[in-house]
Amino acid sequence: MINYTTPGVFIEEIPATGPIPGVGTSTVAFIGPTLFGPINTPTRITNWTQFKTLFGDYALDPAKRFFTPYAVRGFFSNGGTIAYMVRVGTAKTAFLNLNDRASSGSAPTLVITAQRDGSIGNSIQVGVQNAQIVNSAQNASVQKARAAITSAANNQVTLQNASDASQFRSGDVITIEGSAERTPITQIQGNQLILASNLTGTYGATAFVRIADLVANQKTFRIQNSSGIESGSVINLAQGSTQETHIVDDLVNNFVTLSGNGLTNAYQLTQAAAPIAITTTEFTLTVAQPSAQPPISEQFPNLSMDPRHNRYFSRIVNSQLVNSTLPTVPNTQPPPNNIPAPLNTTFLAGGADDQLGSIGVNQYQNALTALTSINDANLICLCVRDQCDPSMLSSIQAAAIAHCEQKQDRFAILDAAQGSSPSGSNNLTTQVGALVSKQGYAAFYYPWLLVNDPAGPTGNETLLVPPSGHLAGIYARSDSQRGVHKAPANEFITGARGLETLLSDTDQGVLNNIGVNVLRIFPGQPPVVWGARTTAPLDQVAWRYINVRRLFIFVEQSLIESLRWAVFEPNNPGLWKKLERTISEFLSRVWRSGALFGKKASDAFYVKIDEELNPPSVQELGQIIIEIGIAPVRPAEFVIVRVAMWDGGSQTSAG
Repeated sequence: MINYTTPGVFIEEIPATGPIPGVGTSTVAFIGPTLFGPINTPTRITNWTQFKTLFGDYALDPAKRFFTPYAVRGFFSNGGTIAYMVRVGTAKTAFLNLNDRASSGSAPTLVITAQRDGSIGNSIQVGVQNAQIVNSAQNASVQKARAAITSAANNQVTLQNASDASQFRSGDVITIEGSAERTPITQIQGNQLILASNLTGTYGATAFVRIADLVANQKTFRIQNSSGIESGSVINLAQGSTQETHIVDDLVNNFVTLSGNGLTNAYQLTQAAAPIAITTTEFTLTVAQPSAQPPISEQFPNLSMDPRHNRYFSRIVNSQLVNSTLPTVPNTQPPPNNIPAPLNTTFLAGGADDQLGSIGVNQYQNALTALTSINDANLICLCVRDQCDPSMLSSIQAAAIAHCEQKQDRFAILDAAQGSSPSGSNNLTTQVGALVSKQGYAAFYYPWLLVNDPAGPTGNETLLVPPSGHLAGIYARSDSQRGVHKAPANEFITGARGLETLLSDTDQGVLNNIGVNVLRIFPGQPPVVWGARTTAPLDQVAWRYINVRRLFIFVEQSLIESLRWAVFEPNNPGLWKKLERTISEFLSRVWRSGALFGKKASDAFYVKIDEELNPPSVQELGQIIIEIGIAPVRPAEFVIVRVAMWDGGSQTSAG
């Protein structure tokens, strides 16, 4: 708080609580098989082209047909804009472990994985070769320097020739030749070297100054021809039979600083001593797929295993065939042993194609589990293969309903089984009976749609497909044009050329009562959605309609997302009033949009936060209880027109 001591006018800005924005309502999650793509990994897509790029197109073999691409295309063609694709499958991805350079007990240090799963990955070849960014031909070495002096005493060395000063740099550790002196240069002024500490003796014109020998544990020294050396470089120092390997921690003005404890050995820098040669150690990765048309061959040279390095493998390897990653269990070998060992061209292995017949409830359940962490998925569509077993479909759909009921923020759009009928062995009554959602988190649609089949021989063939993908697009279109409170019904189905079955009013009357939303064709019109009920039991009237359930999801999730600011605030009447105002303003906007029933806002909703709901015992538990009531608008499912005769003509009244 401001401590007011001087009389005057002071301004205090009080942060205001922002309005509650509504959450999204029409992002769909498709779950089903695809030609390729990551399995059990929700992937965001925003158009049909993106889906084809990431997951493939239609299955050209009729015996291996699945309906996922038809559903996704139907979604986007009917007004959908954002979706998640979760692929289910049994395919396995080909891979190859690249082992480290340890002389014994080597372990994976890199994992090369085919970008696409399936047996096609087994045709990819990978090789590893030794590489050096800095080789012996570049003459990189530790810097030498030697010059005659006029005098040297205290912290100054005076050179005989001023031009010799250019051999030295601030930071060089120098010695007077033939002595045990050892001290860094801090400054160079003309022909004088200013030292960090005083010399132990006094030296005259017969002496020479030079860069001191490297000693054990020394971490910083100057090198010449440093091009190609950087932070993360693996450098090898060699002088005669003495050699060692280190990681560069930093390189500034040709001064290299080593990681770790510094040098292991000592090295001479006298004029007669051999140069301390410096080279680097990297590796080159080659990737090829000779069987591709045209054949693919890639090379990624001079790679590093250090993330500080400019050529760290993860940044450089941008292959169209494989991904390169660190192993799940990190490699513990120190450099350079953590670099992949040289490897002759070797095929990836372990890739296996999808077996559509083996995709079952477990695969779909795994996909639903993967969706649990995705909080902006609002609709669930289950895509199956051709001739899917009805009992398996029912089990998958029941799992989707359980998922929606657990999350309470999404809604399932379900398809009737292939070849369903109002009666018989595969009847709709049995199907819907197994898909009851007590609080209406699902809707069931029948019959299938007749659409153009782009995978046909000529592209003009037609095919019966489940309607859920098209329906998801209609949900999105209706939400965008009218709002989530509008039932997604009495809407034309874009892309549908016909229906599997034409139903009469009598047929629909029976199906409507058991919660089947029927698709109809009326004279002179395209197929239309002619139902808006959930699969809630008949006695759960409150959750009978799709738009009511989805409106409640919208309101509840909007409040959850936007009231987090109140957590840990002081639980007092001041907070209650803020919450009441914020929630009331949001519900007023919902009412004005036409989603709530009532001539006045007070007729449409109420918000109660008071001491009755929040006595001291509740407050002591750290809780604040808010009671909200809303009156949703239900669809006019039955429009009854009464016509009566009167003397002046006919009178029409609607009720």
